[in-house]
Amino acid sequence: MKWLVLLVLLVPARAWAQDAGVDDAPPADAAPPADAGPPDDAPPADAAQGFEPPKATSNTEIPEPVGAPPHDAVIVVTVKLSVGVDGHVAKVDLLTDPQPPFDDAVIEGAKHFVFEPGRFNGAPVPVEITFTQKFQPPPPPPTVTTATGTTPALPSVLHGKLIELGTRVPVAAATITVQVDGRTYTAEGDQKGHFSLPVPAGHLKITITAGAHNTFVQEETVSAKQDLGVTYLIERDRYDPYEIVVTGEQRREEVSRITLKGPEIKQVPGTFGDPFRVVQALPGVASAISLLPFPIVRGASPSSTGFLLDGTRVPLLYHLLAGPSVIHPNFIDELEFYPGGAPVTYGGYTGGIIDGRTARARPDEKLVDIDVNLLQAGGMVREPVHGMTFTAAGRYGFPGFLIGLATNQISLSYWDYQLRLDGGTARNGWTVFAFGANDTLSTPAATADPADKNPPLEPSLDLGFHRLDLRYHRTIGNVTIDPRLVTGYDYSQTRTPRLTTYVVEPSLRSTWKPDAKLTVNTGLEGWFHQISQPASAATAMDAQAQITKGLDHFTNGAAFIDVLYRPTKNWLIRPGVRADVYADGETTKTSVDPRVTARYVLGERDLADVPPGSDDSKIWLKASTGIYHQPPRFVLPLPGLDLMPLRYGLLRSYQNSLGVEVPLESRFQFTGEGFFNYIDPSVFDLAVNDSSVVTDANSTLFPTSTVTNTDAQDIINRLTTPQTGRSYGLELMLRRAAKTGVYGWVSYTLSRSERKRNGEWIPYDFDRTHLLNFVIGVPVKRNWDLGARVQYQSGKPVTTSSGYNDARTAGYVRFDVRVDKHVVYRSWLLDFYVDVTNIALLPEEVQAGTTIRYVLPTVGLRGRF
Repeated sequence: MKWLVLLVLLVPARAWAQDAGVDDAPPADAAPPADAGPPDDAPPADAAQGFEPPKATSNTEIPEPVGAPPHDAVIVVTVKLSVGVDGHVAKVDLLTDPQPPFDDAVIEGAKHFVFEPGRFNGAPVPVEITFTQKFQPPPPPPTVTTATGTTPALPSVLHGKLIELGTRVPVAAATITVQVDGRTYTAEGDQKGHFSLPVPAGHLKITITAGAHNTFVQEETVSAKQDLGVTYLIERDRYDPYEIVVTGEQRREEVSRITLKGPEIKQVPGTFGDPFRVVQALPGVASAISLLPFPIVRGASPSSTGFLLDGTRVPLLYHLLAGPSVIHPNFIDELEFYPGGAPVTYGGYTGGIIDGRTARARPDEKLVDIDVNLLQAGGMVREPVHGMTFTAAGRYGFPGFLIGLATNQISLSYWDYQLRLDGGTARNGWTVFAFGANDTLSTPAATADPADKNPPLEPSLDLGFHRLDLRYHRTIGNVTIDPRLVTGYDYSQTRTPRLTTYVVEPSLRSTWKPDAKLTVNTGLEGWFHQISQPASAATAMDAQAQITKGLDHFTNGAAFIDVLYRPTKNWLIRPGVRADVYADGETTKTSVDPRVTARYVLGERDLADVPPGSDDSKIWLKASTGIYHQPPRFVLPLPGLDLMPLRYGLLRSYQNSLGVEVPLESRFQFTGEGFFNYIDPSVFDLAVNDSSVVTDANSTLFPTSTVTNTDAQDIINRLTTPQTGRSYGLELMLRRAAKTGVYGWVSYTLSRSERKRNGEWIPYDFDRTHLLNFVIGVPVKRNWDLGARVQYQSGKPVTTSSGYNDARTAGYVRFDVRVDKHVVYRSWLLDFYVDVTNIALLPEEVQAGTTIRYVLPTVGLRGRF
């Protein structure tokens, strides 16, 4: 993705009649105006490395329209300009309320602006910038002279700072207009919100205007020779706690990647504001049970999908039952989801990839965020410390309160924490990141009387982990180097001693970009896991103990090379190869994974709201193919209990896809993609259906329960016997990923996931033929946000008396809603929200003959200081 960091730079002409400015970003190394320092909220000087914004080469002043009605206040008109690769303005969109004929004059005049085009790494790129035109009131009548013919002196000074109401962010480039005794005086604020204006003594009527803010009016009285200092709080025209600050073109590198940002990952109904849970509303993703956060991606077992944070594995991504992820949502800048076709930079998984990407904190960034709802309480603090930025976050969950309303046989609590220190710059910087989590599930004590209606509870499952992530980033010319070391400790415990794992994972990556056509990524990775299995666990967890017998350590070494090549403007080819060596002391396995993706421009659409030549206006044909290996992993991702002995062999999948992307009007995009995955072998599949079936052609059809053969050897055989599988289907998605306004998507997946049994292809236990998702978010007036989500999943296979997986449960529909109300105070924001999962109390058949109805509401308050 060609990231375009668009800062706001407004340098208006100081004139009585009118002034104008282009809201644009200077190059990262450009000097600030002589009378102003860098903005208080600006990113690091090198944050826009490689990007050069457009520079106006024509006159950008627009005169007041002829015949315009008289006005005694400043009129502000802001428009969005789509500047193409040729420097001409392709489209002008009005952002402020209509104010004819002033906005008509600005729209018409801006169409004729000419720019030196914006560039990314030297290549011209289309850019969207904002332009603000301010029409000042008519000049005052000439000043009355004294008997000596001199103009009265201005004996006083009004000076101060403009701060945004609620966020305390400086209001840059505002216009300050003061009327005193029929005379008008004006000044322009700097990028830090400071201003200074000489005025005569008397009663002052002050008007302040700034783009994207409401007009501010205030009255003051100054005496002769007084220096009056003020601080004014300026209200935005709309507040959004999830506002996207960094924008840019969608990256056109991957075939199957879906990238979500802003409200798309923090306000989707039914997710409780958790970014990672949004994945279950995307195409190709089914659920074992709708509330459980174990996605079935393109028919693969949950253990085949990687849950990552900045590319490194998280051993427990979700808290138990309907819990959120273990990472505070404010840490997640964007979410990248690969249902298939992931590049070679990702290894160790044969299914999908879910990668939450964090962003470096700015050196001057301050934040206090507190969130309390019916399920949990948490907060986040960010503060500059001696040139560095420190961030701390944590949450404590008490879902047992709501669970207790339904049953007294179970209780659940959880906590998580994150501590982070960012230093240096985006070009040459470092990060220390510590994070961890714990879940405790309590059930009736083993000694409890079964007849006791209020049995004492004791911990029956305790899961947790801790991680320390050390990173360094160095840029030398056109080469970047990223060494990294991750260490940690994982544990899982039932009513037996803990199963623990100590983790060390070093890596070294580099990127070489000699020109705009070629990028080469290389990497060396490794990890070492020391596993401790208490001998006493063999009694209570006999099957697990036998499966993992002899496993006390596990090592991996990997190397990859990944190339992005653009031979022409219509082609993007990404070949890569990855080699891994796995060892556990008893067995050694190797794998080589070649992969390639390609994109080709089929044509270009003439869209009203997209600049010509932009990638967002092109119709893309895309394809991928590749081989993927992973070590054997437990059926569900649990800390400490993850890797299985290599004697069971490596899992392997062959992934193939072919699709198209078609841009539409109003920022809509249609994507269609067909896929075929072949799995050979598959081990440790998550399976629940009875595999021992008595066939009677004359019997009536009736459902059976889940697995009935529970002896340890049967469990071992079912989990460790290699299988062959396949999945194939078609994914369709219509999406509007707008930075402002309405957002959402409609997706439909038609697919099959199968396993070979006795020479025949049989549906996988969690195969769902039809998946439908509808998500919409609508910002409305007075800082309200409304959201809705509708999900349909067809039934999954069940075993009956006539055959294995030859019938299906009923499909289910779920309807979720969310309402946010943002309240603005002088120096902080309050977000009141209601998020209700399955608000219609619709039933879900979780297994044959067992139907549940549930509604999971949460009401919360979130304050940002």
